[in-house]
Amino acid sequence: MPAALNPLTARLADPAQEDRFLATQLPGLRRDVLLVAGLVLAYNVVFFVVNLLRGPAWGLVGLTDHVVVGAASVVLALVVRRTTSYRTTARVLVAGFAVYAVVALALGGDRTPTGWLLLSLHTAAILCLHARLPFPVTATLVPAWSVASLLAATTAGIDSRDLTTAVALVGTAVLVGLAAAYRVAAQARLLFAQTEALERQTTLDPVTGLPNRRGWEEALQREWERCAREGTPLGLVVVDVDHFKQVNDTFGHAAGDRALVVVAGLLSAALRRPGDLAARIGGDEFALLLPGTDAEGTASTASRLLADARRARAAAPDDAAEAGLTVSVGVHCTRPRTAGAAETAAAVSAADAALYRAKAAGRDQVAGAS
Repeated sequence: MPAALNPLTARLADPAQEDRFLATQLPGLRRDVLLVAGLVLAYNVVFFVVNLLRGPAWGLVGLTDHVVVGAASVVLALVVRRTTSYRTTARVLVAGFAVYAVVALALGGDRTPTGWLLLSLHTAAILCLHARLPFPVTATLVPAWSVASLLAATTAGIDSRDLTTAVALVGTAVLVGLAAAYRVAAQARLLFAQTEALERQTTLDPVTGLPNRRGWEEALQREWERCAREGTPLGLVVVDVDHFKQVNDTFGHAAGDRALVVVAGLLSAALRRPGDLAARIGGDEFALLLPGTDAEGTASTASRLLADARRARAAAPDDAAEAGLTVSVGVHCTRPRTAGAAETAAAVSAADAALYRAKAAGRDQVAGAS
């Protein structure tokens, strides 16, 4: 089993990555729950009508179980449509299975050979649904549900041969289904992990480890839209390493790369909020994205960054590339109103214009947008 997965649970070893994977599964899980709830409702409505016309084989009990399970499936569908997280949806699904198990134990069900076949098919359908749940949940609930259904049948004093047939059918469905559910869960998570790794490679700068221009643009668009929805400000800080070509010419490209790593560390250290982002958007150009930060906070972050850069320069050995390294900083804060490429481009242009003013004024300073 690949190291990215827990071999016992088929869950991703990184809890944060597992949470991201589960978030992607919510639409599919909600859709599958609604489908199964609809099928369960249709099944119970049909058998309720048939038993009502024929006369229930076991008195009112023969109708009560269909009414309870059918009503539970309606409630399940209504609640699931309103859930907003994967875990909430999974908990509602587990509660629905608990209701079914209680009804099966208390009221019984169809104890004919046809009923056993339907039970095994129902078990297989539930296993397919559970393929979207964490495997430990599937491995616990499905056998428990099946045992509850079989125990309900033993209270009717049925023929031992029929019971053996039922156990064989349901047991086979459970074993084969659990093996398939484990494989599906593992493969889905591995594919998700591989996709994330590939996306990181395409959005990260290999020298500094910061997001590259593509990662910056994606984050900018995402945070711009969020700030527009919430009516919050968005701060932009553009940083350029002064005379970086001379650094490369004097100390070599390897030393230049080390200097860029130092600058990247200064930008990362300047971040204060979880949504803040530092990125390398060009050869010697960096940027900070500060969602929810007003003009005063953005200017304060830029000033702190400049002070940190000066301290790092003063502490560097005289023969190091960082010893003569200065940065120019442009600042712009805006309050997004509408989402669009033109609006974000205008904001970045304003920050770039501020950066040019800082350079024109002598470099090693912060300038704000006019």
